[in-house]
Amino acid sequence: MGPFDILAELHRELEDRFAAFVPDEEPGEPGTWDERAEELAEVLRVHAQLEERHLYPLLARVEGRARAREESEDQLTVRELLEELSELQPGDDEWWARFTALEDQVVAHVREQEAETFPRLAATLEAQEQDELHQAILILREELVSRADTVLGGERLFEASRGTP
Repeated sequence: MGPFDILAELHRELEDRFAAFVPDEEPGEPGTWDERAEELAEVLRVHAQLEERHLYPLLARVEGRARAREESEDQLTVRELLEELSELQPGDDEWWARFTALEDQVVAHVREQEAETFPRLAATLEAQEQDELHQAILILREELVSRADTVLGGERLFEASRGTP
């Protein structure tokens, strides 16, 4: 398992979380959409923290600070959209507009990372560096998920990584 596989797994989790929202579906039971939105936000938070701690410093080292700053700015846009969503009524038109913008931002981020960024960065790392990065990402992910479990009442947001020792 490579160092970026955990981030790619989180990308799949994000895709699943976005797919849980269906435009024609009524919000349903009180709190259902709020719970889905909070779960989506938590996966985005974990993903962002992993990237900020491990991916952006590597990007800065390999491709320069400007490139790492671009990625950071994308994360800021995601955070702002999440904040706006939390202030709106789930399911109304304005909420859907922000949700769609968030999904578009994340999809573009995922495509670019998986098609370009991850392969470029992996090619620059020695095998030992890749193993060390993988372990560091894995450890932080488990720590962050553990905190999320506590916040969300023990409900597991994602399955344990296949690379978990």
